[in-house]
Amino acid sequence: MHVQHLQIAHPSILSDPEWIALESIEEETRHFIFDETMLHALEGRGLVKSDGSIWRVTETGQKRLSERS
Repeated sequence: MHVQHLQIAHPSILSDPEWIALESIEEETRHFIFDETMLHALEGRGLVKSDGSIWRVTETGQKRLSERS
């Protein structure tokens, strides 16, 4: 395996910050420590969706959370 392959995020693997963000959204925390960039990155991967002003974990996001636990 080439080193460059290790630097590319795999779509089905969550980084620690992504996992923490998903857990925070799932628990509907009032103090989300990440900025909107993280939310949009997770949205682009299909892990969260915006429901007006509230962000929710999608079914795919739930699956990723349960796989990592």
